[in-house]
Amino acid sequence: MKIFIPATLANFGPGMQSIGFPLEVGLTIEVGAPTEQWQVQHPFAATVATDERNYVVQIATNLAPQLTPHAVTITSTIPTKQYLGVQDALILAGIELANQLGQLGLDDFTKLTLAARTAQQPAHVAAALLGQPTVSYLQHGDVYASGFICPSYTVLLYLPEATMAPQNDAAVAYADAVAVNASGNMLMAAWQNQQRELAGQLMETDLLQQPAATDNAALTAIRQASHALDIYGTVLLEQGPAIATLVAPEKVQDLIDVLDYVDLPGQFIQLPIGATGITVLD
Repeated sequence: MKIFIPATLANFGPGMQSIGFPLEVGLTIEVGAPTEQWQVQHPFAATVATDERNYVVQIATNLAPQLTPHAVTITSTIPTKQYLGVQDALILAGIELANQLGQLGLDDFTKLTLAARTAQQPAHVAAALLGQPTVSYLQHGDVYASGFICPSYTVLLYLPEATMAPQNDAAVAYADAVAVNASGNMLMAAWQNQQRELAGQLMETDLLQQPAATDNAALTAIRQASHALDIYGTVLLEQGPAIATLVAPEKVQDLIDVLDYVDLPGQFIQLPIGATGITVLD
């Protein structure tokens, strides 16, 4: 049995901890033969456990304590171990592993609730589970999620060579919170009406990502280059330093050509938006 969980793009602009997109890349969990003890092969750091202490196995056995151990192989096509919902994909992997091996019969709402509570926010897990652009909300353990219609996008991801320490969360002024709420509402309306340029401008609302977005040279440079092509929608992921531009597929190469002239140390990676959620293959 194989379980595929897509990577996800989330936590940017006015959509922090709410808006998410599935990607075509992701994690594959291959379940092999039963064994005396759990055996997990994975592409992560040597400090990540390969036995019953592995994170995926712990989640699975917490849900279904009587699971028979198996040999499990985890592979990844995700180009980074941060930002693209890798941790959230592992949470969903553990839940689905328990669901399949333990024959739990969990429905999608139960999986989403378990995953969002574990992750403490639903943006990544909702998009990965439903396999479409989603907006979601977690309050007091209750999860609300829905798919939405938006224009087609390709993600152009910028991964800088240098990393930075995470910024501490800062309090948001009431006026800023109101502005973010309004821009998020307008963003959903713009997407619904296929207003790509307006949606891109609204995505670039950085009020929830200060001070990380302030004086960010790479973010400024990419936005200047993209705006020259009337491309909007360049956002800081989490608190940085990774940056993503949501761009119409037919304009990706034009943007790449322009960015070739921008001196930014790091790499740009194209990531198509996906159209499938968790998939189980026998």
